Amino acid sequence: MSKQNLQTLLQRLGQTVGIADLALDDDGYCLLRLDGTLDIAVEFIEDAELVVLTARCGALGEQNREAVLQQIADANFYWAGTGGGTLSTNSREGMVYLHFRESTGHLDRARLENLLQALVLNSERWGARLAATSCAPAADTQAAPSPAVPGGLFANRA
Repeated sequence: MSKQNLQTLLQRLGQTVGIADLALDDDGYCLLRLDGTLDIAVEFIEDAELVVLTARCGALGEQNREAVLQQIADANFYWAGTGGGTLSTNSREGMVYLHFRESTGHLDRARLENLLQALVLNSERWGARLAATSCAPAADTQAAPSPAVPGGLFANRA
């Protein structure tokens, strides 16, 4: 039932933003590209009846790496700097990702839109931060995360 719920929500969301065939594939996966730059992965985890939303924020550069990793850890503390998601690093790729996960059993359209909005805004914010930090002198890095960005999904997107 919860996979069907997610499929229905994605279909309705797709109709709203002009993507007629927005749906999970047979493996429970869907990839969206916003503005030609930001990829959002939507993945249904059947065993747990969860949806995992993922966006790649950017590269974890060598410059100021320790400070950036500390910022990521600080942002993850009670999700204060991530909008409720979790930042992670993929060492093999050298990339930083932002993830949100949510039970699909009672997921509604408003909640899905809010999750996607938080994912987009916060991944863009972290992407800009990673880009700026990777080329900034070591003394210019911020130690504490700025507040996460809340909001509604489709006010400025489509």
